[in-house]
Amino acid sequence: MTPRRKILVIRSVNVHETARALQHLRGRHPDADITLLLPTHLMEYLAGSPYVDRLIAYGKDVRGKGWREALTLIRALRKEYFDELIVLCTNQSRIVNLYDIILFSLCIPAKRRVFLDGNMRESDLPFSHRIRAVLDHSILILALPIAALVTLVLRAWNPGSARGDRSRKPAIGTAHKVAILVPILPDISHTFVYREVLALKRYGAEFILIALEQGDEAVVHPEARALSEFAVLMPKCSLSEYVLYYLFFALTRPRRTAELIRLYRPHVRGDALVFLRISQFHDPFHPVHGIGLAWTLRRLGVASLHAYGSSYPTTRAMTASCLLDIPFSATAFVDFDVDYDFKMLPEKVSRSAFFVTHTDFCRARLREASPDVDPEKIQTIRIGVDPEQWRPVTSTGSVRSLSSVEACAEPGRSGPVTSTDSVRGLSPDNNSVPRLVAVGRFVEKKGLDVLLRACAVLKQRQVSFHCLLIGDGPEMGRLQSLVAQLDLGDEVHFTGAIPSDGVRSYLAPHTVAVAPSVYARDGERDGIPTILVEAMACGVPAVASAISGIPELIDDGECGLLVPERDEHRLASAIETVLLDPDLRARFRRSGRRKVLREFDVQVNALRVWRMILKTHDRH
Repeated sequence: MTPRRKILVIRSVNVHETARALQHLRGRHPDADITLLLPTHLMEYLAGSPYVDRLIAYGKDVRGKGWREALTLIRALRKEYFDELIVLCTNQSRIVNLYDIILFSLCIPAKRRVFLDGNMRESDLPFSHRIRAVLDHSILILALPIAALVTLVLRAWNPGSARGDRSRKPAIGTAHKVAILVPILPDISHTFVYREVLALKRYGAEFILIALEQGDEAVVHPEARALSEFAVLMPKCSLSEYVLYYLFFALTRPRRTAELIRLYRPHVRGDALVFLRISQFHDPFHPVHGIGLAWTLRRLGVASLHAYGSSYPTTRAMTASCLLDIPFSATAFVDFDVDYDFKMLPEKVSRSAFFVTHTDFCRARLREASPDVDPEKIQTIRIGVDPEQWRPVTSTGSVRSLSSVEACAEPGRSGPVTSTDSVRGLSPDNNSVPRLVAVGRFVEKKGLDVLLRACAVLKQRQVSFHCLLIGDGPEMGRLQSLVAQLDLGDEVHFTGAIPSDGVRSYLAPHTVAVAPSVYARDGERDGIPTILVEAMACGVPAVASAISGIPELIDDGECGLLVPERDEHRLASAIETVLLDPDLRARFRRSGRRKVLREFDVQVNALRVWRMILKTHDRH
């Protein structure tokens, strides 16, 4: 019997690209024994993958023990021999930050070593990269002890005020530039951020746009594509380059570096070497990435910055702000209610010039988490859409068929559950059957399992409908299984993730937008789902859960209906009410669009943000 082909995959990209890569490999090698090496905190996303045979997880570094864990892994993996060792990467031209992974892979016996990028292109690991990985770590071995010694000196030194290092003006380039940081580009979940930045650009605002992470390009929204034309993708650096950047700041700005260490020490059990725990180099939430950002901002001549996202974007912004002595501000989503390393909300809010939230609910929560901060520092500015782009459909002649939407989705990753969906009345211009539409990442907080159970209730009541689920995510398999379990194969259909203009083509008058959001077990929740704003702008009635900031958009009974979370019977009744009452639908269409025009116009709201940024910038 021929032995199974053994493949070791080392994860170094986001979970969506990793899942697609595993599916690609399984399709290419259906009988192979595929092992995936990944961080412990990502186990929950890939543990149920049908495309992998074995998961090997590694944990987080504790006071320098990451090296010990790496050696333990190497010893275990050296007992095996792999036919292929595959290093995942988003872009093969940007792999300098993977030199440590390349060096690690060289210690594991394998017949072939391969890069696999986000477009599923393979290439053998070239000899030049192997040499560079070895040289990089040779420099690292020399630089790391020096950096550690300098850090310990700074810890023992009480430098007083940090403002004597140098003036606030950047040393290189033209000063007085504003930088705007977006977390990731492209991405299917940050469309509301991209729209606001594009609105600033249309207004004529001058700024440098920096994308902190490169996203998955399987599905790209038009807004993301427009931003990509002028965004600067945050440069990657190797471990040795990172340590040299750190040394540069420690030697040229010792007071500010000492202040930076004091800022983070309480959150790492007093570890003064927090910025030299290089096993955290691939953890996006760790402040080490703020050093590279500071280096880039200094090179670009940035004098102030605004970050979208209160988690790792603001962590990096606060780190760079401390080192460069420049002001920063931030727009928070709902990410501050989730636990993660270096959350540090009181520090972030107190050090910022201002914080923006999208809902009064979030503003109250953020003020509660930062009781010693001036409450006026935290302001509510709504997310928005362009009402000229998102407007009621009065004619269906220009919308696309389902088959054209499917062409945007990657084969195998998404697409309808069955091959006959396109003839079941699902095309955007088919008014014969009322349609429910739910859009978003397939994660617990979206409550899509509640919607499916509500659909089962509607079916029992003999209500005619089709339900379209647009999106993708770790819950896809579970949701598809639930559809089969509830015998909803004729009523519920999946498209996978599609671009935002494809979503717009489905927001027709006979549609009801449903957002059955819930408070997830890990603390995640929605703020105001973007699809609700889009739907109401298009004159589409909305039914949603009465949680978080959703009641600030939907006035219950006036421009939509609200129901308690996780209550499929109340949800089904609300949907049935809207479907069966044409006068109510007409009233919701009119009042919903008026609400969006009044409070959720992206151009108006983006201008408010820009004025606050300029006020901060001019003050410094």
